[in-house]
Amino acid sequence: MVLVVISFLVIAAYTAAVCIKAKGVPYSISATYYTLDHKLIFGASMVLTAMFLFPVIWEMSTTFTMRLLAIAACIGLIGVGLAPDFKDAWINRIHCGSAALTLLSSQLWVGCTSFWWVLIPVWLAFIVYTVIGMGKRLSGNIWQDFVSTKPMFWCEIAALSTTFGVCGLAL
Repeated sequence: MVLVVISFLVIAAYTAAVCIKAKGVPYSISATYYTLDHKLIFGASMVLTAMFLFPVIWEMSTTFTMRLLAIAACIGLIGVGLAPDFKDAWINRIHCGSAALTLLSSQLWVGCTSFWWVLIPVWLAFIVYTVIGMGKRLSGNIWQDFVSTKPMFWCEIAALSTTFGVCGLAL
């Protein structure tokens, strides 16, 4: 329980701090790396979040597949933290691959738990928010309307919410 709380506090404090500093929601949590005076804070936040969360989701994993997904999700988040400069062409491959690995693995892991149903309201809320946000903008360019809702940030928040939500429900 303590490790989940520490992990949650690390990522929540980082995300809240960068949103407050920017006076709004960024395009993604990773994009906040470029706004920081001390760049190591981003990497440390991602790595610490994964390291404190890993023992909890490992213990909650009841099958070999779930354990592989737990490993992949945490390794992916560590990769995001260790390769934060996604504007560099070479590092972008590592960063985006790690982010995709984290997102997919964490959500598949949640889907393998007895609390799989948490995925439904969270991702439904993400879709509804995005559609309503796009409807408010109607610029004639559907892609620009979509991007203006900052879907990557909310996708990351949704993935974190389901993962931490399941951990909280299981304890």
